[in-house]
Amino acid sequence: MIGGAYHRDVPLSSRLIFISDERPDYPGAELEFRQLQYFVSVAEELHFGRAAARTYISQPALSQAIAGLERSLDARLFVRTRQNVELTAAGAELLRHARGLLADREDAVTDVRRVDRGEAGVLRLGVALLAEHEVAPAIAALAAKYPQLLLDRSSALSERVLGSLVGRALDAALTYQVQALDGLEDVESEVIRRGQLAALTSSTSALAKRESTTLADLRDETLLAPPRELAPSAFEGLKTMCRTYGGFDPRVLELSTSTLPLGTDWGPVVGGDAIALMAAGTARAIRPEGAVAVPIEPPPEYVLAVAWRRGNESPVLQRFLAFIRAYSREHGWV
Repeated sequence: MIGGAYHRDVPLSSRLIFISDERPDYPGAELEFRQLQYFVSVAEELHFGRAAARTYISQPALSQAIAGLERSLDARLFVRTRQNVELTAAGAELLRHARGLLADREDAVTDVRRVDRGEAGVLRLGVALLAEHEVAPAIAALAAKYPQLLLDRSSALSERVLGSLVGRALDAALTYQVQALDGLEDVESEVIRRGQLAALTSSTSALAKRESTTLADLRDETLLAPPRELAPSAFEGLKTMCRTYGGFDPRVLELSTSTLPLGTDWGPVVGGDAIALMAAGTARAIRPEGAVAVPIEPPPEYVLAVAWRRGNESPVLQRFLAFIRAYSREHGWV
């Protein structure tokens, strides 16, 4: 058998080696993807002139390429007459394989380029508790635009999310701008959304009868807060906000769990023992039966940020950051 020649400038990744189990006395046939592309063009057109025009090479060069392919395979692929070109049985078999090989190659190239551009892969994303409703539209838009970019999402208090980010368990975090964020030297962040707060209160309270309120109006209320030991920054942030924008030191009811009340666990709110402050959209979305969301006139506002480790040049992270920045601008989040 005559070995198939190849151009020195053709990269190794553009060549295939065919090894026949049925004819072990023959060495492997080394093929180029370019040869297969030429072959498929001729096989589909059954005309060398049209195939040459389709592949943008001269007809003599195409004929030489097909002849070289037949020598490399030691098989006759076409029957040529003055009027017709027909596939042989061997040619039909090669066409069946060649189409799949070329399609696989294109898929491989496409997938590699998507990963390099950050349009495919896995992004480990942490989202702060009670922030998911506010960022859900952006996450849905990201999934629709880049269906091959998989989000491995987790949810926890902002400080827990930031701890996972620092510990490299996450690539990025969507978190409230708590005080702890400012003290992380190896973490960068940007504000992506600001918005109105609301007070989630019992439907039987006097506050529930109001169309809106101010933070100062809540000075006599008990405010729900996450456990101080688990989220000291969030706890102190709540007190600082009340002092700064309301002029009072709040009376605080600390929860006994790091997962904020959900569903029927909003007992202190429904029972009128405390109120919870959160983004207005979230308050309306999760409002349990027996509770009312009362908008708070700004200031203050809630502030959400995207955070990531400094120096992380991961393509999938850079794609996510570019997307969330653009989405924030386009939808007037900041």
